Amino acid sequence: MTVSKRIQKLRKERNLSQAMLAEKAGLKPPAISQYESGARSPSFESLVKLSNALGVPSDYLLIGEETPFYEEVGDSLSRLISHITGMLPFEKREMLLEYGIMLLKSGTSMLTLPYFSDIRSYADYIFHNICGDVLPVDLNLILNRLNVTLANTTLRDCEGLLVKGKENLILLDQSYENSQRQRFTIATLLGHLVIPWHTDTIYKARGSSSFKTEDPLEMEALQFAAHLLMPREVLAQDLSAATVSLDALRRLAGEKYDVSVFAPANSLVDMYPDKFAVVQSDGREIIKTFRGSRPVRPDLDPRSLAAGFTKSLPKKREMRTAKLEEGIWFQDGQPGAYVLEESIYDPQIGKVLTLLTVP
Repeated sequence: MTVSKRIQKLRKERNLSQAMLAEKAGLKPPAISQYESGARSPSFESLVKLSNALGVPSDYLLIGEETPFYEEVGDSLSRLISHITGMLPFEKREMLLEYGIMLLKSGTSMLTLPYFSDIRSYADYIFHNICGDVLPVDLNLILNRLNVTLANTTLRDCEGLLVKGKENLILLDQSYENSQRQRFTIATLLGHLVIPWHTDTIYKARGSSSFKTEDPLEMEALQFAAHLLMPREVLAQDLSAATVSLDALRRLAGEKYDVSVFAPANSLVDMYPDKFAVVQSDGREIIKTFRGSRPVRPDLDPRSLAAGFTKSLPKKREMRTAKLEEGIWFQDGQPGAYVLEESIYDPQIGKVLTLLTVP
């Protein structure tokens, strides 16, 4: 089933019109119509909004599995072939049949990894069998085991580049010095290398805002990276909705997973969409939002703590916490209702990260 069919099926199961779903997800009604007809693919950001509005995990709309599963090797190659075949138009299936008949007379080469039809199973397999369940994930160990050479260079239109061949190569733009950002870039490119139906010779990472991508293969690579660096079964134990805070997320991201705090914050919203939302801003305008089930305002209210940082920018990292009226952050804020805002400014990044918690 395609992404468009899954959106339509879930919408109808929940007795929602396209206009009702658009309002609930914070999107425009014509966009829902285009997504369901297949005329337009939803971006990664829109996919997350739709999943929250429909009450399913963000990767369900993309790959159709509500809960992660780890396949045994067994006859998983047959399942992978069936999975890829289902992605092909009819004329290419005929070509695949002809090629299969030809292979009956020759032989096939073996891949170095087991075959799965689910991207999360590839991430799980590498975490368990190459990394030995050790966190933070050792990307150098993975690169060595998969015979990938890593090099720094100057790239004009992206932060990372994968070149497949007899010797696989990952190039990183040396102008980006944030090691945690580089780790996510490397993990994303490893996704393009490992997932067997990603068949292009060259893949780019972070050419623009990956959060807004509409490329389904790039979405899969991003999902792979997130699951590899933050294995969901481990992360679920760390992120308790009752005790989580922005400071706890910051320490967890840096000390256990070696990722940016935005990564586990996004996963937190994905797990508890009714309770959390995440906003990144520059103190004046909102840059991007990872919203849950509540519609976040598109503009930055001057009464917010995030906006307050611009009045006197701290010279070192600073976090501020306060209980504010809901209307300062949410479009559907109710009189007398409040939201807990936790905002942190890091002068090295020059951005404000805000975690909103609904009591």
